[in-house]
Amino acid sequence: MSGVKCTNNRFRKYFVTGILTGCIIALTGCGRVLTSDYESMRVNDQINPMVTSQTSSIRETSFASSLCLPEDVGAKGISLTNAGLFDLGNKETLYGSGLTQKVYPASTTKLMTALVALKHGSPQQRIRISERAANPGADAQRLVLDPGDSMTLEQAINYLLVFSANDVAIAIAENIGGSYDEFVTMMNKEAVAIGATGTHFTNPHGLHDENHYTTPYDLYLILNEAVKYDLIREVLPQGEYNTTFVGEDGDSKSIAVKATDEYLTGDTDPPKGITVIGGKTGTTEPAGHCLIILSKNEKGEDYISVLMKTDSLEDLYDGMNSLLSQIPN
Repeated sequence: MSGVKCTNNRFRKYFVTGILTGCIIALTGCGRVLTSDYESMRVNDQINPMVTSQTSSIRETSFASSLCLPEDVGAKGISLTNAGLFDLGNKETLYGSGLTQKVYPASTTKLMTALVALKHGSPQQRIRISERAANPGADAQRLVLDPGDSMTLEQAINYLLVFSANDVAIAIAENIGGSYDEFVTMMNKEAVAIGATGTHFTNPHGLHDENHYTTPYDLYLILNEAVKYDLIREVLPQGEYNTTFVGEDGDSKSIAVKATDEYLTGDTDPPKGITVIGGKTGTTEPAGHCLIILSKNEKGEDYISVLMKTDSLEDLYDGMNSLLSQIPN
């Protein structure tokens, strides 16, 4: 099937409309600056992807020409919602449904945590575990670390993305941001900078909060930006991880973990000719089962697919395979 070109007439219409709107504002003397506040961007219960802060150039032609826009695009035999398939090389949306609808990201949040950490820190920077990080909650996915343990940021990002460790997410936030709250502020600034204007974070791990939300399209933007970092590309394909780090008493500690992604553990096979590089899972009761991944076809071409808010793991991977089956070989 054919996709929808990212640089299309609709975008040009929005761009021209934006220029005319700017002229009207200038002539009327209105000095109100639009913000990325979620409610200010809602149209019929969806995010308007063209509304953003005047301080950001994220919707200029040069920016949008390198991205796929959140178009509704159907495919024979697929009736998924909150889902998308994006051809990164040709800048085409091959499937899109509910791409700008508000969803809860659960642990897919950790892609932004890793992105911001590498943007503002270095892989060999020491990440020390605080009392808060060591106690993320009884039901939270965690390594069970002790206050005073430490590891490099590179090790922490492996545990973060492979195992989805919430204690590590908190430790990364505290060490890279200087404080937990400041790191969350950095996450929200980065979201606006890359065009994810329908996203708002309140934490670095994705445990549920009514004010912690995103859209399927924004998750595409986040993963698309995250895979520009070599370390993230190296971590994503791993089905398991084990490393040695420093315990609070100075002795070495080692914790082996397996991936939360069934494609990486071999529990689910992708369609023939498709190689799943990796991505991020997420599950909470309000968010449902979520998955966003980077894949390649037999030609080595890159694709991002996202599916949010399914009722079960079976639905999640069946639906994701339906998306991956649309990738041409």
